[in-house]
Amino acid sequence: MRCLRVIGPFILFLSLLGSLPPESGETKGLTGKAAYEPPDGEGRPPLIQLAQKSGEKAVVDELFKKILGQGFLITLATADELKARAERQEPEQVVLDVPVTIKASEGVQAAIDKTAQDLGGLSLDAVLELDIGMVRLQARAVRVSSDPQTLEYLQRRVGSLVFVLELVLDDGEVYECSTADIWRFPITPVSQLFAYGGRPTIQGLGISPEFGMKDYGFIATRKKPISFTYKALMQETDLKRLTKVHGKVIERKGSETEGQCKKTGKTASGR
Repeated sequence: MRCLRVIGPFILFLSLLGSLPPESGETKGLTGKAAYEPPDGEGRPPLIQLAQKSGEKAVVDELFKKILGQGFLITLATADELKARAERQEPEQVVLDVPVTIKASEGVQAAIDKTAQDLGGLSLDAVLELDIGMVRLQARAVRVSSDPQTLEYLQRRVGSLVFVLELVLDDGEVYECSTADIWRFPITPVSQLFAYGGRPTIQGLGISPEFGMKDYGFIATRKKPISFTYKALMQETDLKRLTKVHGKVIERKGSETEGQCKKTGKTASGR
């Protein structure tokens, strides 16, 4: 009977121990991994944000590839038309006034809007004001993400676009003429957009001064084609050998000279 009297209090003591709160560092009702998992907002978010930014950069890179490869519809005069309107500039040199029309494709605008939707950005119709509001052009303005680094990355890539005019001679040699004038592109970075008191208004084109505020970080697609005339200078003897005229949009390499034509060797495609 003495043993029973001892065991009873001992069982009671164990049950009381089980009801006490765990000491610091102990796990109760959780696995070891869960017990030491940092609370929300600590430890994990930087890694999640890093993965998110890496993922957004990959998405933006794919979008830029579409802009570069499929985003522009270019219309040019033919070689015969240019020959007919050529003017002599200096002895043995002529000036060609090359009419150029560039339009943004519908497919690339849909891709830009879809990217903004996927990354939690913003798409809206806007107007681009010129001559202190005397001219108002229709545009689509898109802020593809809420992340400032992603916005700056895309703006700078879009801002690096260069139009290259190629005047191809009969032996494959090429005059390459380039321009990076932002007003000659239908897809451009927006320096600032005002969205107060009416329809959103694009106040200027170019890289935004910052990207943390909601007025900055947009890119714009103009809805109507852009037309301009490129003045190309070439040798008079080469004018007779001009056979083809091509246009393309590339990402700036650093060797382009604004408004000048350089005679190069045969093109890679042998055009």
